[in-house]
Amino acid sequence: MPELEDDVTDLALLKETAWAVIREKEASIRELALRILEHPELGYQEEKASQWITEMLGAAGFEITQPYGALPTSFLAKKSSGDGPTIAFLAEYDALPGVGHGCGHNLIASAATAAAIGVAGVIEKLGGSVCVIGTPAEEYMGEEEGKVKLLRAGAFEGVSAAIMLHPNYYKQVMGRDMGFIAFELNFQGKPAHAAADPWNGLNALDGLLATFNNINALRQQMQPDVRIHGIISNGGQAPNIIPEFAQAQFMVRSRNPKTLEEAYERVQACAKAGALASGTEVEIRKITTVYNTRILSTMSELIEENYRQLGEPITADPYMMDASSDFGNVSQEIPAVMFFIDTHPEGIAWHSKEVAAGAGEESALQAMLKGAMVMAGAGIDLLGEPMLMDQVQEEFKSYDNE
Repeated sequence: MPELEDDVTDLALLKETAWAVIREKEASIRELALRILEHPELGYQEEKASQWITEMLGAAGFEITQPYGALPTSFLAKKSSGDGPTIAFLAEYDALPGVGHGCGHNLIASAATAAAIGVAGVIEKLGGSVCVIGTPAEEYMGEEEGKVKLLRAGAFEGVSAAIMLHPNYYKQVMGRDMGFIAFELNFQGKPAHAAADPWNGLNALDGLLATFNNINALRQQMQPDVRIHGIISNGGQAPNIIPEFAQAQFMVRSRNPKTLEEAYERVQACAKAGALASGTEVEIRKITTVYNTRILSTMSELIEENYRQLGEPITADPYMMDASSDFGNVSQEIPAVMFFIDTHPEGIAWHSKEVAAGAGEESALQAMLKGAMVMAGAGIDLLGEPMLMDQVQEEFKSYDNE
């Protein structure tokens, strides 16, 4: 590990020191990633993963707050040295049902832990704070995601900037992603015998099917980036009974919040029209809103620069992701960057058992460690260069979501 003098302010040397700390901890970081992989836990049930991460960070001198933001499996692990910015590395560690870590969240959690430990090794030379925020339940499972709840609870107050990585096919910065609104439609009608006296019934399924048809007619008038997809989760009890109740689950997606909210309003009108046409009543229950990620060029360039400093420049174009993450909600509130690491072969189906198996391979673990070094380097830049942090904050304030 490079020797640090008392008056050292050279960021390059501080990075070398932080990276050396990560290399020294490589065995325990790998072991953490594999333990989480081998013991997958669904959202809001990640008790083991949360415990293992906080134990490692606590042993490294971090002050642990758990539960955090009123979520039992969330946590804040923080190490400070005087005044200055607070840099947060975000950890995800929930798995998928029937698949396990088919999104590689075991790698996200371990990289955030490693990056924070690296920065903590030089925090006294920088000032400010480094922290890991444990964010459970990123995968949408029919309820609000962890970061959405944490934001509402004020868990990100005082954080100057947030950084997170995600497994993928290539080393890339984010080019775009999509937000979504998830909601439930509950149609209430009146039952009757479907043959003997159907005129005495009010068909809830008809109201729901009319809604689907209305939405299909609406698609032509939607912005090109809008996606609307849904399923019927309850279509009645028997074919000889006019359905008294029908239910559907829907998601509406778009690349910016304004278009997203407008599309949601139009879809609600489709459901109300379906109810009107069928003589039924509809309850529209919004479940969650996940926004698109703000792409800040200053933060993206910082990731690219640290990859270059590590001798592995990014050559792939920014990732144009037509999926969603609750990381977007964080980026709407504070400056944040998520980038991608080259853990899996191109073409492998995401959210699959193949991804889960690959999340324990040597190539994935090596990419995770390199990504952790990039995160640590970017954190040191933000802590050690006040003008850079000012530039990030200014770009965030002037960001145009359109």
